[in-house]
Amino acid sequence: MKKIMRLFRRKSGFTLVEMVVAVALLAILLGGMMLFISPIVRSFNDNHTDLTAENGAVCVQEYITKSIRNANQVAIFANTNYSDLSSNATYTAKIAKMNKFCTDVNAGAKDDKNKIYLLKCISLKYDSTDGRYYLYNETVKDNGELDTTAGKTQKVFSDCLFNDLYMTFELKKAKNGDYLVITGAPEYRDDTLDITICAYRDEDRKSLAFQGNGLSELRQIKVMLNAGGSKDDYNLSVYPDPAVLKSFADMDEGSKDIFIYYVVRQMNTSTT
Repeated sequence: MKKIMRLFRRKSGFTLVEMVVAVALLAILLGGMMLFISPIVRSFNDNHTDLTAENGAVCVQEYITKSIRNANQVAIFANTNYSDLSSNATYTAKIAKMNKFCTDVNAGAKDDKNKIYLLKCISLKYDSTDGRYYLYNETVKDNGELDTTAGKTQKVFSDCLFNDLYMTFELKKAKNGDYLVITGAPEYRDDTLDITICAYRDEDRKSLAFQGNGLSELRQIKVMLNAGGSKDDYNLSVYPDPAVLKSFADMDEGSKDIFIYYVVRQMNTSTT
């Protein structure tokens, strides 16, 4: 009986050597599991970033194309900033001409609010503090200038849309040949905008996550030009000339913004 009681009272445990061996084996096991899991996690993160990049690019592209789709006139000023734009005689003359179109048409349509035309502007501005572009709705004053006072320029999307993404944008006239080639037609189309958006994983824009290119027909311009409308009243213009547009890497620091001016008819719904 005493022998049995001594067996129950005897304390048992692991020796130091056994503990060291156990920890070493556990470390080897966990290391092997991480080697197996890491590629899966990395692949998931890459796929998530790629999907986010595509969704972000599509959101920006859709907003731009829907804004200008039914415009009578569109003028795009790239590789610039507002200070340079407002001091460029060619650019300001084009904006003044678009504004005058609105003023002249509106003067004869005071009794029909559905025939009032407005000059509007959206912009893609590069923020050097975080290396990202943001889309803005600009406020255009009666004289055609942008209202740069606080609160008059509003971001279209929340900053979270651009998290972990570094985009570049190229907007130019589509070339004849992107559609059916028209014999004797000029090199570029006057009714179709060619948009290329790239989204990168890094600020240096070397790790491409998404690249999308699309052609957006400007319906009002296309219809009116086909019906014999004047190119002075219905037109798409891109400045500088598409042949000399710079890529993001070649742009001067501080001159990476894009301004899209457009003339669109104001639609009002009568309640009477």
